Amino acid sequence: MERRTFLKRLTNLLGGVFTLLLAIPGLFYLVDPRNRPARSNSFRPVGKLSGLPLSADGKPAAPVQAVIRDNRRDAWTVHLDEHIGRVWLVRIGDQVRAFTAICPHLGCSINYEKSQQRFICPCHNGTFHASTNDRLGQRLTVSGSTNPAPRSMDELEVRLVEIPESDGDFEIEVKYEDFISGLHEAVPST
Repeated sequence: MERRTFLKRLTNLLGGVFTLLLAIPGLFYLVDPRNRPARSNSFRPVGKLSGLPLSADGKPAAPVQAVIRDNRRDAWTVHLDEHIGRVWLVRIGDQVRAFTAICPHLGCSINYEKSQQRFICPCHNGTFHASTNDRLGQRLTVSGSTNPAPRSMDELEVRLVEIPESDGDFEIEVKYEDFISGLHEAVPST
């Protein structure tokens, strides 16, 4: 082989190697996990329908608090079984309603007061209905006090998924969202 042909092939080979070396970081940038869109809010399991109390009089049963957990990805790190939020679950017959446990006023945690049969935020005394089907979670004004909450409790989507081989029991799944506090309308935070 002539020297000129050898040098020509060597130059082409080295040019290809350098092009490849420069292209590799570009490919990693394109597939970098930080550049992927965030996962959309999806339904997450919170318990079984048989685990919720059922009232005999057709009114809502006592609410049960459930914790939403999920695996969260942050760039290359996976956070397993991380606490995302809490919800109040209320069973009415074979239906389940879910509300965030975050007060729409300033974001404090809403508690259920069994003796008064209502949801109460301990920070500023925000009060919400918990005893009637049609007003469940709605903002309540108690005589002699003001309710600082600008809106009712934020309700979440619920679906019941039948559990195979369980004699009619269902898995309760909730589509969890955080909402911006202090607004008169429920606006999901991003």
